[in-house]
Order: sequence, then C-alpha cells, then structure tokens
Amino acid sequence: MVAITGTTQLASQMAMSRNISLLTTMLNQKNQQLASGLKLDGLIGVSAQAQELGSLKSKLGTVENYSSAVQTAINRTDLYALSIEKIIDLATDAQSMMIENRDPYFASTSAPATQASTLLDQIGSILQTKDGDRYLFSASNYSDNPLNDSLSALPTLYAAGAVPGVTAGYDDPLQVVTSAVPLNQPPYLNTTATDVQNFYDIDEVGLYVDDNEKLSYGVSAAESGFQRLIDAVVRFRDATADLGTDDENYQARVDDAAKQLNTAISELKGIASRNGYKQQQLEEVQNRHARSKDLLTIRIGNIQNADTAEVSTSIANLQTALEASYLVTSQTLALSLVNYLR
Repeated sequence: MVAITGTTQLASQMAMSRNISLLTTMLNQKNQQLASGLKLDGLIGVSAQAQELGSLKSKLGTVENYSSAVQTAINRTDLYALSIEKIIDLATDAQSMMIENRDPYFASTSAPATQASTLLDQIGSILQTKDGDRYLFSASNYSDNPLNDSLSALPTLYAAGAVPGVTAGYDDPLQVVTSAVPLNQPPYLNTTATDVQNFYDIDEVGLYVDDNEKLSYGVSAAESGFQRLIDAVVRFRDATADLGTDDENYQARVDDAAKQLNTAISELKGIASRNGYKQQQLEEVQNRHARSKDLLTIRIGNIQNADTAEVSTSIANLQTALEASYLVTSQTLALSLVNYLR
C-alpha cells in the first residue's frame, strides 16, 4: 500500500514540476513582451503576417531614405535663402555707396574704389559658401569653387574715359550669360566660355524625392542676378579712374552702375522667390513622407506590437497559477513524507 501511494505521489510531483516549469517559461515570455512592447522574439506570434511585415518594413525603409535626401535638400535651400538675403543686403549697401559717392567732392575723400573692393569680397565670400564639402553656388559642379579668385582681384574691365553704351564691351545693359545665349562667361567664374551652361548647370540641381518623382532646386553663381550685381560694383569701382579728371563722365558712369544695380536687385529678388518656392515644394514632399512613415509605423505596430493590457493580465494570471502550483507542490511533498514514515 505504501509503495502504491509513493508511486502515485511521485507521478503527481513530476507532473507539478513540469507544470511549474511551463508556467515559469510562459511568465518569462510575457515579461519579455511587456519589457520590449513586442510580441515574442523573431516572428513567433506574427508568422501568419511575416510576409506583410517584411513588405511594410521595406516600404518604411524606402520612405525614410527619400525623407533623408529631401531633408538634405531642405537644409540647402534654407542656406540658399540666408545667403541670397545677405547678398541682397550687400546690394542695398552698394546702392547707398553709389548715391553718396555720386558727388565727386564727397567721393574725393571717401575712397570709393576701396569701398567697392570690400563689397566685392563680401559678395564673393558668400558665393563660395560650402555645405560640408559641397560648394553651394556651383550647382551640379559642386566639388569646384565657382570663383576664380577674390572678386576684388578682378582686373579693370572698363578703362578710364570709357563711355557706357558707346565704348566697345561697355554694354547697357550687360549682356549676361544664360543657358540660351552662349556668350563669353563672366570673368569671375571658374570655368570656360564653352561649357558654362552645362558645367554650372544653370537649370538647377535635381534629386528624386519619391519613386519616379524628381524635383529640381539650386542656385548658380552664373545666374544673371549675380552677374549684374558684380558687374555693377565693378563698373562703379572702375569709374573712379575718371574721378578728378573727368567728373562729368565719372557721374555718368556711376549712374550707369546704379542702373545696372537696380536691375540686379530685381533679379536677385526673383532668385530668392524661386528658391522660396522650392523650399515650399520640398517641405510639402517631406510632410507627405512624414504621413507615410506614420501610417507604415502604425501598420507594422499592429502586427508586431504586443497588447500591453492583455500581456499584463496574462502575467497576473500566470503568477497566480504559479504560486498555487508552488503551494500544492509543498503540500504534496509534506504529505508524501508522512506517508513514507507510516
């Protein structure tokens, strides 16, 4: 009788031990889910939707890559906006300089040529702005400096005694280089006349912002607004050669430079406006990507995220069952010892 009872008790103890082990494993898994917020490791628990999950994660990765590229472009257009604003401010300073120095008496003591050279170098410094290792105003040829040298180092382009609109090369208005008119390139550009359009990509830089969707952006130092601004300041600088020797022609040349400058400011504002439109386009694309990322993240979460409330309830139930198993086991062991002593 004792032997039969002992065997029965041993079998019960082994069954309860297996039950405790199973409950402990299940409890550990639920605690893992609660800590990670995900269903079981790997694709356990989501195997039926594994293919869909993989597809969604792939789409999310693609959207994130496009979003990263768009953000880089947004950062550049923001930098363009700040740089163009500074150049417009310098153009406004040039207006004041020309107005003040139109009076030969005032100009005789104000060193106008030095003022012009300072402005040229300030403009040149901005046109050589870099975004990392990329020259911002070199468009697609971003690894090369868009300028040959400092702008104040430009040689005399309009000799003493030259008459605007009459002297050869002293065009009114300046015949600027464009993508449609292959003229000699501005003397400050770091390229040759034959490839200025393609080399500096006046038609802007482009990037793919989504599948089969390309958006262009960018500003080139070869654009007419910059050409006219630099030329206007150079015309003013070179006009000082007539100061004190032919004041009447000096004034005519200052007026010509101011006229050129007014056109330049108008074109610079156009460049700023166009860049602002590109900023808006890029922001709209980025917002679209943000919405896509949110939707994909939600769909992925619906597949692989654990229900925290459900997991917490399961943990509580498992803990209760485990405690009950320990209690029954301890009671069984005590009963077994009594039976054995009998």
